[in-house]
Amino acid sequence: MDSRIKMENSMNMIFFGPVSSFMRIDAESLLHILTFTKKHLIPISRTILIWDLITDGKTAAFLYSREYLALGPLLNFVPEEDLYYVNFGDKSVLSFFANHNLGLHSRKYGILAASYRRYYGDMWYEDSDYINELGYLICGFPAHIISKITPAVFKKIDVEIFKKLSLCSVNQTKTLYNLATHKNAYGKPYKWSSHEITKLDILFICVPKESISSIRLEAIPAISKHIMEMIHQDKLEYFTKQQILRMNPEARRMYIIRVQLRTSLDTSQIAKQDANAIKKSVPLALIYVFTLILK
Repeated sequence: MDSRIKMENSMNMIFFGPVSSFMRIDAESLLHILTFTKKHLIPISRTILIWDLITDGKTAAFLYSREYLALGPLLNFVPEEDLYYVNFGDKSVLSFFANHNLGLHSRKYGILAASYRRYYGDMWYEDSDYINELGYLICGFPAHIISKITPAVFKKIDVEIFKKLSLCSVNQTKTLYNLATHKNAYGKPYKWSSHEITKLDILFICVPKESISSIRLEAIPAISKHIMEMIHQDKLEYFTKQQILRMNPEARRMYIIRVQLRTSLDTSQIAKQDANAIKKSVPLALIYVFTLILK
């Protein structure tokens, strides 16, 4: 415990102590410290100083993946004009940003996307090989650019890309869903098999509520717990009894939990109820689910 406190005090001195002391740390030591340090409390002013020390007054063009790994979410606070020069010509740098969710703001991903275009041009959406390399970076491109992906190219996009859409905006996600449901891609949701649901992953949450009941029963087990966590609350009631029964156990448990939350009393109702009434209301959600299944 004493050594841990000593370490924390040392970190405090480094990041919150005098600037003159901080300036004595060389870039390599600083990278090592950052790699093993929680970064959320580091002040923005000190972050910019860290950036200047690591880049030695240059732009991001001279950095590699190890520097970006050490900085992590601190990249949210580095100068945008510097970040524009990230060297995506280095495949290791491209792979790093494609495969690591650094918790960056959407604007930062937009800047990284602009930097990507410096190396690979504006027609990246015409080649599935380029798209498959993007990973999380695809969420840096505007929806109107993403919409230019053709159905033929869309069908060649790897499943890993669809697993990295959590950073995309609602508009970007809906744009990708519209591409998926094109007649020359995967078609409407009622045509999807378990293969399409597994591959398209998060895009399932964009399925209109009116279309949920038309999903094939044999495809239902492919709906993951993760998707059931993210799908809009109002869409839950549109799953049929047969579909609920065909869900995989983890997804069905999440479905029941969310239905329970949906049908539970809100605070205004609780204020009007006495203790006995509230106690009786607890199993109502489960009764609702079981009634739905047993109809």
